[in-house]
Amino acid sequence: MDTSWLEYCATDEQLNTFNETGYLIVENAITSELVDQLEAVADRIDAEERAKTGLAAHKLLSKFRTVMEDDLLLELLDNKKVFPLLWDILGWNIQLYISHLIMYPPVPAETPRVSKAAHWHQDGGRPIPEMERPHPRLSLKVSYWLSDVTNRDNGAMRLIPGSHKLDKLPPRNNPDEDPDGAIDLIVKRGTAVLFDRRMWHSRGWNFSEVTRKVLFMGYSYRWLRGLDYNLMPPELLEKCDPIRRQLLGDGVNIKGWWQPTDADVPLKTWIAKHRGEEYV
Repeated sequence: MDTSWLEYCATDEQLNTFNETGYLIVENAITSELVDQLEAVADRIDAEERAKTGLAAHKLLSKFRTVMEDDLLLELLDNKKVFPLLWDILGWNIQLYISHLIMYPPVPAETPRVSKAAHWHQDGGRPIPEMERPHPRLSLKVSYWLSDVTNRDNGAMRLIPGSHKLDKLPPRNNPDEDPDGAIDLIVKRGTAVLFDRRMWHSRGWNFSEVTRKVLFMGYSYRWLRGLDYNLMPPELLEKCDPIRRQLLGDGVNIKGWWQPTDADVPLKTWIAKHRGEEYV
């Protein structure tokens, strides 16, 4: 297992930034070669899904359980520039709970140009209405950008820094604009962005001439059920080392999701060995 992870553990500044703003940008998180390969995978999945479902070429494609679609996506599970940040934020008792590809083609030319984003929301499903507030941090997502979003008209993700601490969407001074404090997330191809799932965010309109391509990998505590799977196929787990197997939901038995042993969470043992017992 890759000891180069140790070069990318979170700094105090990074942890403070994430805790205060709810997001963290990691530029050049994946190499240009890997971005090219991942983009080819994304294009293949996109073409297959549209052929299978009849989805029109100009419609947004949203594909879940993406990690099972190609072995190359396993490389993102423990990406060396991102994975240490995940365990420094959430700890060692973590899993991948969702993998999600979004391919967002340019909108039709006749679409009215508007400044307000499509739909402001927090991620999380039923925990949002069912849990007491304020919500605790249960999970975070990593977006891997496979296309440049250097302008808000590329379909830039919009977010409100610090809004992961808010129960309600901030107000609007102008009903035709986004909420107060909203910013456009401008990123280059190959960038990763970690964000707290409680963050209020949205997708801007793609008025450009290119498809916006992004892969989301979501991580949560192991005692939450995943959105991607209940049990991963054995043939996928067999391709993985123990830490990747943990991330894909493997374990000794059902009790290990509540009171994990070292066999359930090899990441804990790895961190203790390479960073010290004080980190676990």
